[in-house]
Amino acid sequence: MASRPRSWAQTPAHLVPRPTPEDREFWAGARRGELRVQRCRACGLHQHYARLACSHCGAADPEWVTASGYGTVYSFTVIRQNGVPPFPERVPFVVAAVDLDERGARVLGAMPDLDPDRARIGMRVVAAFRPASDEYGFVDFRPADGGPAA
Repeated sequence: MASRPRSWAQTPAHLVPRPTPEDREFWAGARRGELRVQRCRACGLHQHYARLACSHCGAADPEWVTASGYGTVYSFTVIRQNGVPPFPERVPFVVAAVDLDERGARVLGAMPDLDPDRARIGMRVVAAFRPASDEYGFVDFRPADGGPAA
């Protein structure tokens, strides 16, 4: 398949995150190059997306922690069509559901640098970050070469 040039460097205004008070730390952390998730102080499990209570035990006191960024692809899809700018020039690309090494947390993220034919369930990945604005960033994933074993 012939590959078209595709840039993920620019973020149109309509794609810049508009954080809520609950998830602002996730987006701001991504701008700093940190994968921020919540950990329950009661049961110790992690969660993503941000919530006021633990999705595992219901305790109402989660804290923010910086995850290692490593994980394993739980599932993925290949986006082959998208008519909303800027996506037409980016297709095809992979979007993966990643089980982080921090127990309990699963994160969705694009894998813009991965050839879709190389995507596999069970592949080890690591977070990669790109700016969305001066304040917020996106969390993508890339293959983890030599990262921690599952």
